Amino acid sequence: MSANLEIKARVDSLKSVEHTLQSLPVIFKGVDQQIDTFFLTTGGRLKLRESQIYGTILIPYLRPDQKEAAHAEYQLIPIEDAVTTKRLFSNILGKLTVVEKVRRIYLYENVRIHLDKVNRLGAFIELEGVYDGKVTEEQNMAKIQYLMQILQIRKNQLVEKAYIDLLLEL
Repeated sequence: MSANLEIKARVDSLKSVEHTLQSLPVIFKGVDQQIDTFFLTTGGRLKLRESQIYGTILIPYLRPDQKEAAHAEYQLIPIEDAVTTKRLFSNILGKLTVVEKVRRIYLYENVRIHLDKVNRLGAFIELEGVYDGKVTEEQNMAKIQYLMQILQIRKNQLVEKAYIDLLLEL
């Protein structure tokens, strides 16, 4: 199982964040159009991600809803047939909703930086410090706090809920 430490924040302008990113030693990984279909579960979350960059991936994950950096555990399971898999899981578990977004992906060392434009919700930034066997939780936290400071992400911008939960509240 994979794990990371992550935060999500609502931002007014992705352009200003992206401009600031240009001054950092980051690697631009690309622009990804993503469609996440969420299924009903009794615990955790389960989504089928259709990604222009990474293909179709089934992602079960556990993450508490909190504004502070949250520890998440997840598994990435490549899927050959998105249509059939989506139909099967919808019929077995029930489909909850769909989250559509355009994600600009950057990498700062082991921290993934996602600049997300989420349909019906607006602009967000996610910072995900990936545990790769070389980085401790303290190091991940320090990197996330550093990036929050550089990118001028204030605590009142932090969002404790997943995009799916924000959409379901509309």
